[in-house]
Amino acid sequence: MPSALALNPPWQHGETSRRSFWLAQAIATDPPAIAALQGHHRADVCIVGGGFTGLWTALELVSRAPGTSVRLLEADVCGAGASGANAGYLMNLWPKLQALQKIAPSEEAAAIAAASAAAVDEVLAFARAHEVECRPGPWLWAATNAAQAGAWEETAAAIRAAGHEVLRPVSAAEIKATTGAEIEFGGVVDDGCAALQPAALCRALAAAAIAAGVEICEHSPVTRIEAGARTTVHAAGGSVAAENVVLAINAWAAQLPGLGRKMVMVASDTAVTEPIPETLAEMGWQGATTISDSRRRLNYFRTTADGRLLFGKGGVEVGYGARGADRLWAEAPDMAGIGRALKHSFPHLAAPPVAHSWRAPVEYSVSSLPFCAQVQDLPSTWFVTGYSGDGVGPSKLMARILAAHLLGEPDEFERSALTRVPEGALPPEPLRWLGSRLVLPALTAAERREDEGARAPWAMRRLADLDPTDFVG
Repeated sequence: MPSALALNPPWQHGETSRRSFWLAQAIATDPPAIAALQGHHRADVCIVGGGFTGLWTALELVSRAPGTSVRLLEADVCGAGASGANAGYLMNLWPKLQALQKIAPSEEAAAIAAASAAAVDEVLAFARAHEVECRPGPWLWAATNAAQAGAWEETAAAIRAAGHEVLRPVSAAEIKATTGAEIEFGGVVDDGCAALQPAALCRALAAAAIAAGVEICEHSPVTRIEAGARTTVHAAGGSVAAENVVLAINAWAAQLPGLGRKMVMVASDTAVTEPIPETLAEMGWQGATTISDSRRRLNYFRTTADGRLLFGKGGVEVGYGARGADRLWAEAPDMAGIGRALKHSFPHLAAPPVAHSWRAPVEYSVSSLPFCAQVQDLPSTWFVTGYSGDGVGPSKLMARILAAHLLGEPDEFERSALTRVPEGALPPEPLRWLGSRLVLPALTAAERREDEGARAPWAMRRLADLDPTDFVG
């Protein structure tokens, strides 16, 4: 009998409370008009998932091999998943060089990081050509309390040892002059980054794919994949028989065989204000600088082209098991928590009017890096996952790798460390989730002590050290 895989498709995002600000904004200017799958079809490649990875892969395939028939199935609308709900930081993998060096020789690790930087330039070029809001600007890796001071030094040294100068030191005075942030312990910046509207990028990618001949079906959740002479993808309303299948389902990949203990679902809470351009001008924040601090549950801040302030906090909740992603979509329930994060770095900023908030999952892999491979027992079916909070740029690189495999074309990264399931495993459920119920409060308490300039008690620090995401690079 042929091998088969049953899939639990993601919930349908129709509830307004489960839309990010980005997606709501993108849909308002580009309302979805892509039909659902109906009937039975054939294709060279069937892609499941209408986020960055799925859409970039579709475009790579038809660009490299014109005439390749590609059909993409999306459970909701393109951009409705994590690709349209992140903070919109377009970054490379240089800050994760040490993580890369743990899974690959140093020369290969540096080559992957350099390729991810080139992918950033490619995304920028696409965004400009398709009028997607995307502003080049530095990413600031900052220390917002004494405990974080110098958190980047080992990474910067590793990058220099690899023969590259990527992270540039900046002082507290420089940070305040360019953003208004009170970050007295300084930081480093990577000038090769950008801030973009991620859901608008997804919608533009979908339009470009359709124009290139890709058949896209929205509102078509996939429920089953069955191997045979061709692999058949069964979805609501019909099926697609394809030579190859790509599962670009991000956090929902945790349900695939062998992957449940290779990643953990961790929620981030994000809020965006009403336009406050005058306030930002008074602060001196006129550019596209994006900011992340150095705590384990990082705080992050950026502005938008129309003068809004976006701010958020990672690691606020852990999802349970393979279906954890579904349970981590909502309006941000802890506005007080992310408000404290904002106040800590911008103490003179009056409480800004919040226009929209949301909670969304991030899948952290045990390597803190993306990876792709073939699904167990389904040799013509590939998956990509594990972006660990940095998928906007690296998804372009992963699409390149996937396309090379599917088309049988040579590529310098087709056998790289990113094409292997990472070693190591997280604790099984329910231990992982139960442990998070103890660890997250300890992390929160320890962070507040550090923000106040105090050292957390020994027992609190030991408990916080059990954080299941402490492997994240």
